[in-house]
Amino acid sequence: MLQHRSPRVTTPNDATHLAVTPKRNRRGTTSDLSRQLSSATGTTVSRQTVYGHLGQTGLYTRRPVRCVPLTATNCRLRLTWSREHTL
Repeated sequence: MLQHRSPRVTTPNDATHLAVTPKRNRRGTTSDLSRQLSSATGTTVSRQTVYGHLGQTGLYTRRPVRCVPLTATNCRLRLTWSREHTL
């Protein structure tokens, strides 16, 4: 059966680099890893490629939570509400 797949861009050394680097920097994103691989080995890979390599090695990234910072007024109102609604 024919597989329609692009030829592999990464070498075994690149795969090792992608497996070891996230363990050193646990908070790095897939975009960061892609840039680090490019600067270290000269191989340019996409964020999706890095994500796939991480999945193959059993590592999965977490997306950072983005929260809207609360104003002082909003904090006060939330605290008041929670005090009114506690048992």
